[in-house]
Amino acid sequence: MLSAFRLALVVVAFGLVPFALGEDGQEAREAQQARPGGIAQIMRQAGAAFESGDVDAWVRYTERLHELRPYSQDFMRHLVLGYSRQGEVTKAFNMMLMMQQQGLSENWDDYEELEVLRPHRLYEHIDTLMREAGQPFGRAREVARLEGISMPEALAFDPASNRLFLGTVRSGHIFVRDRDGEDDWEVFARPSEHEDLMAVMSMVVDAPRNQLVVATGAARQFRGFRQQDAGRTAILRFDLENGELVSRHRLIPDGRARLLGTVAVASDGTVFAADSTTTSIFKLGPDDASPQRFFGSPNMTSLRGLALSADNGLLYVADYDLGVFVIDTQDPNNAWKLAVPENLNEGGIDGLTIWENHLIAIQNNVTPQRVLRLELGEDGLGVVGIAPVAAALEQFDTPTFGFMDGSRLVFLAGSHWQYVDARGRARGQLPAVSILSADVDSPDVMVVGREVLEQLRRRAGEN
Repeated sequence: MLSAFRLALVVVAFGLVPFALGEDGQEAREAQQARPGGIAQIMRQAGAAFESGDVDAWVRYTERLHELRPYSQDFMRHLVLGYSRQGEVTKAFNMMLMMQQQGLSENWDDYEELEVLRPHRLYEHIDTLMREAGQPFGRAREVARLEGISMPEALAFDPASNRLFLGTVRSGHIFVRDRDGEDDWEVFARPSEHEDLMAVMSMVVDAPRNQLVVATGAARQFRGFRQQDAGRTAILRFDLENGELVSRHRLIPDGRARLLGTVAVASDGTVFAADSTTTSIFKLGPDDASPQRFFGSPNMTSLRGLALSADNGLLYVADYDLGVFVIDTQDPNNAWKLAVPENLNEGGIDGLTIWENHLIAIQNNVTPQRVLRLELGEDGLGVVGIAPVAAALEQFDTPTFGFMDGSRLVFLAGSHWQYVDARGRARGQLPAVSILSADVDSPDVMVVGREVLEQLRRRAGEN
């Protein structure tokens, strides 16, 4: 059997959706969710309908949730179950086909609600393909295995010295070691020596300036967290050679809980940083003392990965629920939703990097967890090709962030967020986390033409 993401699909993206700017902040987002028709209210209504056994109302509310969060695998699965309970066989199969073409994995045999679908040959066909999508795919080499290090979160690489840097949320330490060596990690910087160094959320090597750029802040999971530090966050620059602090750039407090997360550095040293607690992006110019708000919108949900185009003209931003957005770095009023084909599920993108004319996306909130290579069109505003790099590997346990070293993506294959409580305390033994290296230009990473997509659709229709 063929699998859409084993072969991948080439498509042409048409049309761009302008994205309106607005005030950011958790207050605006919560108000939007709480108002009539907001997602929080609809989820409560859907839950109440399900508990009462009102299938038609449950499906109606879930359809609305799917409109608001089109990449949520949970909502799509619920619609398959709901349509089946209604006897809407065609709608159920259409949703299953969409999920299959997006490369999602499900074991439909686990659900009694689908008995009405099982007599059809199409059910067996889709079920087989979606089981196959959950099988390991791709090759990755283990660069390092992290044991005894709590909540690793950030990776950076200095090609000049062949050194790998690792940042942690729990201790706030930055570690360093030779990229290909087997030596123990050494401490590069620690909070006890630097007042503003707290939970390390992201790092990037700024090679022209021989510096390590670090986004840090008072996350509650940081062992040294104090309530009076809540909202305190900064961008720090360290000398790559001796680890000395070159400069610190605190975000000016504005009464909101801020935490600078992912960072991207332009060729002139300008730093862009996503706020992980609100829907804002901050910009630190070469001559700025503190980061300034650059972009924000209450229509977004949770900002994760950032990546800059080769000419630094476009900033790509991964929203965990809504997919990738594109912002003009010279004029943030020019912002769009990245144009993507229907068969690309953009949900749960955490890490986002750039390689040649491709975005490399690390997805950890879909099944299977995976790494995708997304080919961009000439203007950089749309995706024209999709290819899997790796999926469902044994080491995958909520993969997060990484960096590009030539055509190789080096990334954290696991995370500890799901193994700790709200204050970062471990619930039992923390598992080891692998740092993996995968070639995004490997012959195994194939893109096939639209004729294969049509072949898949025809074959599904015939069954």
